[in-house]
Amino acid sequence: MDRFVSIYNDKVEYDLPDNINIYDTTLRDGEQTPGVFFSIDEKIEIAHKLDELGIPQIEAGFPRVSENEKEAVKRIANEGLDASIICLTRTKKEDINAALDADVDGIITFMGLSDLHLKVKMKKSREEVNQICMNAVDYAKDHGLYVAFSAEDATRTELPKLIDIYKQAEEHHADRIHIADTTGSINPYAMRYLVKNIREAIDIEIALHCHNDFGMAVANSIAGLMEGATSISTTVNGIGERAGNASLEELIMNLKLLYNKDLGFNTEVIHELSQLVSKYSEIPIPDSKAIVGNNVFRHESGIHVDAILQDPLSYEPYLPEMIGTKRQIVLGKHSGKAAVAEKLNTLNIEVDNGKLLEIVNLVKQEREKGEDITNDKFDEILLKANIQR
Repeated sequence: MDRFVSIYNDKVEYDLPDNINIYDTTLRDGEQTPGVFFSIDEKIEIAHKLDELGIPQIEAGFPRVSENEKEAVKRIANEGLDASIICLTRTKKEDINAALDADVDGIITFMGLSDLHLKVKMKKSREEVNQICMNAVDYAKDHGLYVAFSAEDATRTELPKLIDIYKQAEEHHADRIHIADTTGSINPYAMRYLVKNIREAIDIEIALHCHNDFGMAVANSIAGLMEGATSISTTVNGIGERAGNASLEELIMNLKLLYNKDLGFNTEVIHELSQLVSKYSEIPIPDSKAIVGNNVFRHESGIHVDAILQDPLSYEPYLPEMIGTKRQIVLGKHSGKAAVAEKLNTLNIEVDNGKLLEIVNLVKQEREKGEDITNDKFDEILLKANIQR
């Protein structure tokens, strides 16, 4: 598993921070996916699995939403996890009080700061809104909370206005500022420009909360890291509002294998965690989903299978055991002798080359009729070839 993914990856030096913090928001933004609801027990189980993976900070929910939500966050905060537990609040005292009641370590308090958000949502001047934000930061800090201040719709906010509010947050002793790409509308080059300019203006931690509306969430997150951001927001399977958020499993494996940045996660937990979130969210994982899709380590093509049986890395970038899953050799239209021979070997059946070719052709014929080559169907094929198990 320690063999190369690309012979070129180790030859490039990537300017990434020494310490990168991933705060996972599956239990908050992930649950904001339309139609998704996690029970308290489900949230606790997911939180434990995130902790087993090694996530340092879990955004457990939005306590002000309901008493049930506050109870869920409080239960997680008192589970004795290694991860610190944070939650979301608006810039309102009642929200921060709900967070305090939930026993969290810290909060992310947010406000929409683009001209569009001020006009549509707040209907207040920028000066008034900025003061509301700083009052919230002060109140939370006075009550001993870790405070991250998030500018919602940051990537559609004019840079001078954005830098101004972040400077104010720094002056009011916020621990971290968040750049929220609320509509997934930035690209990696623009993200680098944005983070670079903000990094030059402030001296506190920068976090990125990227949505995936244009399929750029993970790429934008990595681009921001290259210019000095140090915290990244993720969700398991990339779930979340609209097209979702930066995918936890994609970010971890990209950093580990493509950017030579091993964050020390127990990656063997990834597949189990992914399946757990899919089960409780009732959102199926697409077969072609990067890292955790069913087809990632599933092979049918005869040329591929023949090579994989000799050396898996010939057609896999890393071994499936690294994320806690297994390889599948599938019989179908594109199967060749190697795949069928492997299947026969698992059944302890030996045949000569002529009989092997006959079985290969029968497999192709059945698949082209639209039949899946299940174990039962393969048994039928063996009977047609006059082979008894």
